[in-house]
Amino acid sequence: GDLHCKTELIGGWGVCAPFESDAAPAPAKKGEKCNRSLHPSSARVCEEGLACRTRLLGGWGVCTLVESDVVPVPMKHHVPDVIRRHRCDVAWCSYPTLNVLPYSVEFGTSEYRWVAPLAGGTSKEHGTAVLLSKPHLRVNKTDAWEASYFSANRFTPDPLNSTLCSCEYLSRDAPGSPVFLSDYLIAQVPNSAHRPFAEVCAPFLRACPVDNRTAVELFDVALTEMYTNCLPLTEEVFIARTSGGSAPLKAAQSPLWAYVSNALAIIGFSFFALGLAFGVWGVVAEDDDQDGYLSIE
Repeated sequence: GDLHCKTELIGGWGVCAPFESDAAPAPAKKGEKCNRSLHPSSARVCEEGLACRTRLLGGWGVCTLVESDVVPVPMKHHVPDVIRRHRCDVAWCSYPTLNVLPYSVEFGTSEYRWVAPLAGGTSKEHGTAVLLSKPHLRVNKTDAWEASYFSANRFTPDPLNSTLCSCEYLSRDAPGSPVFLSDYLIAQVPNSAHRPFAEVCAPFLRACPVDNRTAVELFDVALTEMYTNCLPLTEEVFIARTSGGSAPLKAAQSPLWAYVSNALAIIGFSFFALGLAFGVWGVVAEDDDQDGYLSIE
């Protein structure tokens, strides 16, 4: 009755030891081991001003300084070219949201933005996300693709003024089909909205799992959004970087250009249909990847 099985991992082997106080262990100092994923009686958190830097989610790490002059600050990277300069409609979310669906999300050159009406009022949510790692793009022979990268995002209004650091996956199964965004939250940093994205998320930067299938096995649950009506933007989209924001602006096409673009689309579809018909009878070499994807850095 005076002993219990003390383990470092839930469900793992341990040793019989006397019961200890429910008080959490003293915070770890700089350079000491840390692990925030264990039971509160065994978890080891870092002192204020330090971050637990780990190589594996849930594993042991080392307490390091948070300041950007110590932790290398990642660079911003370009949005994958398969979705760059496109506007999509957010048609479905896997999580409860106060946003009125559908609303638009616009993928620019190095970031993507959204403006979403909030239910029960006239206010809107304004959000911005950036890529903090080079996207890894995988494309297969049927033009299905998946892109993975480490990202940072924030939105207003947000009572916590947070920055969210995540591993994200964009994917599409076939031309014209919906695009899915899967977001696996790595860290939420409150009271950081006034700081640069890269500086806030630098302590949590990691190599994301190579594909969404692997990420599900490691992270379990993703916040998922489905995008429909993804169309290329004809000109640069300007969204005001002020506190109130403004509606996305897009220059209207001239009637002549509309006729030309429609004609080109019809011609392009005709060539695509002919190519597909001949391709059915052709012999396609198998890709080395079992899932049929070709990796593109």
